[in-house]
Amino acid sequence: MVKRPLVTITIALLGGLFFGEVFSYFPVTLSILIFSFLLWETLFKKGRLLSFPLFLIGLLGFILYQATSTSYSREDLRWYLDQGPVRLIAEIDGPLQHRPKAVVLRMKGIAVISEEGFNPVKGKFQLTIYQKEVPFRYGDQLEMTVRLRKPTQFKNPGAFQYADYRERGGWRGSATLPNTEQVRKVGEGGLGVLKLLYGWREEIRIRILKSLKGPPAALLMALVIGETGYLTDSVREAFSESGTAHILAVSGSHLAFVSLLVFGLTRWLILRMPEPILLRISLWKIPSQWAALLTGVAVSIYAFLAGGRIGTLRALMMILLYLFSIWIGRSGDTKSSLSLAALLILIFQPQALFELSFQLSFMAVLSILLMMTWWKDAFPPALNEEGENIVPGIENRLIKAGRIIFLSTLGATLGTAPLTLYYFHQFSWVGFLANLIIVPFAGWIMVPFGLISALFSLFIEKGFPFPSLHDWIGSLYYQGAAFFSKFPGAGFSFASPPLSALVLFYGLLFTFLVKGASWRRLMCLVAAFFLFFLGWGGIRFPPEKIRVTFLDVGQGDATLIEFPKGKTMLIDGGPRRAGRSAIAPYLWERGIRKIDFLVGTHPQMDHMGGFPYLLRKFQVGEVWTDGIARKASFIREISALVREKKVTSRIISEDHLPMEIDGCQIVFLNPSSDKIFRKGDNLNDYSIVFRLDCPALGREGISFLLTGDIEREVERALVDEGHALKSIFLKVPHHGSRSSSTGPFVSAVSPRVAIISVGSRNRYGHPHPKVVSEYENQDIQVYRTDEDGALVIEAKRAAPRGSQGVKIQSYRARTIEKISWSDSPGWQEWRNLHKVFILPFLG
Repeated sequence: MVKRPLVTITIALLGGLFFGEVFSYFPVTLSILIFSFLLWETLFKKGRLLSFPLFLIGLLGFILYQATSTSYSREDLRWYLDQGPVRLIAEIDGPLQHRPKAVVLRMKGIAVISEEGFNPVKGKFQLTIYQKEVPFRYGDQLEMTVRLRKPTQFKNPGAFQYADYRERGGWRGSATLPNTEQVRKVGEGGLGVLKLLYGWREEIRIRILKSLKGPPAALLMALVIGETGYLTDSVREAFSESGTAHILAVSGSHLAFVSLLVFGLTRWLILRMPEPILLRISLWKIPSQWAALLTGVAVSIYAFLAGGRIGTLRALMMILLYLFSIWIGRSGDTKSSLSLAALLILIFQPQALFELSFQLSFMAVLSILLMMTWWKDAFPPALNEEGENIVPGIENRLIKAGRIIFLSTLGATLGTAPLTLYYFHQFSWVGFLANLIIVPFAGWIMVPFGLISALFSLFIEKGFPFPSLHDWIGSLYYQGAAFFSKFPGAGFSFASPPLSALVLFYGLLFTFLVKGASWRRLMCLVAAFFLFFLGWGGIRFPPEKIRVTFLDVGQGDATLIEFPKGKTMLIDGGPRRAGRSAIAPYLWERGIRKIDFLVGTHPQMDHMGGFPYLLRKFQVGEVWTDGIARKASFIREISALVREKKVTSRIISEDHLPMEIDGCQIVFLNPSSDKIFRKGDNLNDYSIVFRLDCPALGREGISFLLTGDIEREVERALVDEGHALKSIFLKVPHHGSRSSSTGPFVSAVSPRVAIISVGSRNRYGHPHPKVVSEYENQDIQVYRTDEDGALVIEAKRAAPRGSQGVKIQSYRARTIEKISWSDSPGWQEWRNLHKVFILPFLG
């Protein structure tokens, strides 16, 4: 008989869900493998490896996953994405999320209004209204006309796949409105109890904002009511670099602390009831069971007061199941409680298995549970001859509390650090120390005191109680995170480790803990793997070839050049968000920590908006600009960072002497030194333009013309002045705008490949269809970052027998895609197999 059937059932369901995901990419291959295994298992093993009930549970997981990931009814909101203006009715399905200048609403589709009438729809979307406050609340049904957009993501190696993450969470799309003038309330829905709790949440937010300012107010709102929109970049960065960013979002640790406090307090109060009452209630349940019941109510209120997000509700389910096990007298079996929680979540949300929040929550809890059990067996308490603990009572309680904090932090770190390294390239060695202080401070002081004050504020006339004390506590909390973030190497980032290494690490870690391995073996395992993880992502060898990557940064430009001996040049940094989410992850994925030359072709947000983040996170050798000074805030921020970090700054013009880097020559062609920028001039025409030529690489040498955003006037001048423009690769000027790519210019360059850096569905209509067709009509291969993702071009010394020595690879060409059954599924699967098993060996 299986000792813990729930654990076995959960593992079987996990296997079915996993195969459901794999089937989406390799249906024929997986079917052959599974059929072969079942045939072999039936004929030779006689059902000893896989019982029929477990097979059925795995099959259930497979069916559930396929049903929720590939079938969409005609009522699904997905069919209205990117189809122009849509008039619809939707219900606010969650609490309002605020930002300093906007309000974000979680909407649930009800109906689309068309000439034929009302068409029912299903699905969630995010609506952002650019007003500080809106006259709506949870449950309101709103009529509006919006453009529903499909979520986008940066198609670069190393970038977090945000759109996939949103889709797995059930989100269909997003929409924006400048104000509420185009929105009309037409009805009400929602649950009465949630209206009450979310109404309290709004009132608490308003009172905090009136009584506190700055980081203390933002942190208090984040920890008490789950309102993270007021956290500034500096606050987020301090917690991220100190390894404590997880504490900013209400999750399992917050609920656990509240549960422990409420459980301990209610149990203490029940035990001190008058004896007749205590005896009477004990006939039904013992004090611990009554405390579990009351704790369940309290922690549920906190979870919904904090916004009731998916990750929070999953953590709540785990805690409620554990409290329920106490209620029914089965509290010792925590592994079964965790398995039941996973089982329930995955049955109703099969996609959750591949969601980051689910993985982090369950790996953290599982690691903590196994770590606690391992420690108990490895280091049993010292007992006297009567079997009593030899450590005095108070001292024993303090040691026990310290041990729980230590083991919880250690277990959570081991359970989540590899995942955060894999998804976000982050590993903060100081995080373990910081969590030992910051997490208990939040759990035992900020959250309880903030919750009590918040609830008390609802019953007083105005303001938030004890504002000065909350301000002092919040400031101390922020300063603590900032202190740890300044430790040497605290904010280091690394390349993602191989997925196979993560699976192997978790498998060995859990095996060692379950089998009761010695602490020496356990520490050797952890040390060996983390040295491998960090070494894998922290060591960079010179490429011994030139490697040019045109990155997907949305509507903007960013081109990375890696020279043969290791020097790096980044030309433009895309819009602001791209610096953090697109460029930095790719640089970390390549093991790059220093940008030798940071080039801003011209001072516009879509070209230099990402520079501030890059200047803060990377060592920069030189910054090149066209010398035009603007009063824009991002330009002032860049200038301040250049001065603060003492970075060499150069102004580039066509008169600048050619440069040679690792055997490659750079010749500058623009801006003209004779042309002085005046107010009203076109900034695009002052873009830095240069030609990169590496004659010793490739069969015939390799060359690039990098053009910024120049338009027809500069193109004409470059041609008329007789510059050597002919290049194999052309970065198409101004994102493929009709104002550029004139015929004489393209003929003078005569490229074989043209790369258009452009954002998907951008409001400028870039690239212009005529521009694209003109390139294609001249047999020029055209790549677009919005469709092909990042484009990598590598050139090495030609092979002795005349190999071209040049390789072009797009992100899309290396990324496997889900099979569409309506379009040659066999050919699609072959392409996926080629990408996984053949391309990696081609280099």
